[in-house]
Amino acid sequence: MKGTSRDPAAVLREDRLDKAIEEAGPGLFDLLAAAVGDPDTEVRETAAYGLGELDDPRAVPLLIDLVEHDPAESVVVHALKALESYRDPRIHRTLLREADRARHTRSPRWYAAKELRWYDSEDSVEALIRLLASEDALVQQAAEESLSTLRPAERARWQRLLGQD
Repeated sequence: MKGTSRDPAAVLREDRLDKAIEEAGPGLFDLLAAAVGDPDTEVRETAAYGLGELDDPRAVPLLIDLVEHDPAESVVVHALKALESYRDPRIHRTLLREADRARHTRSPRWYAAKELRWYDSEDSVEALIRLLASEDALVQQAAEESLSTLRPAERARWQRLLGQD
């Protein structure tokens, strides 16, 4: 438990989700889908994690919605991490938007930089070049690694842009 002022009912809901994810029984998707709308942040984080573990394409729109609309950045991060389990054009569009979205922490942009390596397009390259200009060294590094994966022949260019030449 992260805080002492948390609603005991929310803690119980999160514990139930954890157990259901561990058991991976029938009805898990429906349980997780319902939990993405929970008022408790940590329940939504757990639901996002579980949706990443499912290997069920129905999870993609739910996770995208969390990335794009959840007010808690920690939930957004869990949803981005869960999206690593999937490949889908809708995820690509979300990652492109996330690369330019202002957030309080580095994690969402870092995940966008890291995951764009799976979507070989000019839009991905352009977003990653913008991420190379980030003030955050970890975001820059993830962007350079993704660019080197997408366009390995241009690795010297990416390193030059990053100032590593």
